[in-house]
Amino acid sequence: MTFTPQQEPPTILQLIREVKLDYECITLAAHGKDVYVGTRDGKILKVDDRENIEILLNMNVSELFITGLCVNGKNLYSLSASDFVNPSISQYDLQNTNKQLHTWDFDDPDADVWGSKIAITQNQLVVADIAHSRLTIYSLTGKLIRHVDCPKFKKYSWVCISASPSNPDVIIVSDNNSDQVFAVNLTTGGVLWTNSNIFAPQGIVSYGSEHVLVTRYRKNTKLRILNANTGQP
Repeated sequence: MTFTPQQEPPTILQLIREVKLDYECITLAAHGKDVYVGTRDGKILKVDDRENIEILLNMNVSELFITGLCVNGKNLYSLSASDFVNPSISQYDLQNTNKQLHTWDFDDPDADVWGSKIAITQNQLVVADIAHSRLTIYSLTGKLIRHVDCPKFKKYSWVCISASPSNPDVIIVSDNNSDQVFAVNLTTGGVLWTNSNIFAPQGIVSYGSEHVLVTRYRKNTKLRILNANTGQP
């Protein structure tokens, strides 16, 4: 599916093409014409616009979940976790044979719960720390900047996050377990709005400059379109 950024919200969802994968997808990130996919067996794939599939990284750890991916310039960031290794965040150079530039531990025993838990805004990496009910902010090289309390997170929450398209100091959270989508100000920690009208919200992505699109946990794809500033449809 391709979304063209614009001011008005989308009115039609049309399937353009499908790409079949041999691996179970947990999270993905789009960058230009390429899509990067994180799987439940420790692989990071690259799918280009010609539907070529390339395995960029294969971490060879059983049940290693990639629960966060994002691209910033030439760098790819991933969050990985399993029952067998400590959660970690890694930075890779996509222009240099996917060389690992930095890696650091992430102290969240719930990091292996499915979702897309990382986002980049204001040249900082924001990570959903479920076990400690907070958002953790790092520099792009892994230096801890600060924590932002997020009491709405509950143990084992299935959470996805996205930077707001209208305010770089706001992260919008989709929490499947609590049936809530809400916006958090990274400076004050305040919850700016909450939408509790979407049952089992799942993936979330910014659209244009004013909206976020939210999927539901269902077999058939449906999107809910919310105003990024108010949380209203």
